[in-house]
Amino acid sequence: MPTPMTVQGAEDLRKELAHRKGSVRQEITEAIAEARAHGDLKENAEYHAARE
Repeated sequence: MPTPMTVQGAEDLRKELAHRKGSVRQEITEAIAEARAHGDLKENAEYHAARE
């Protein structure tokens, strides 16, 4: 039987999701763009690390 979620728990999850969709996603996008700028993606370790 699943444990019911509290109102505070739901609000905390909404805040975390907004944070991840906002600033964290932006940081990841910038890291991938910077790695792509370094050239060939097949041999670009920075690109693969940024994607992970």
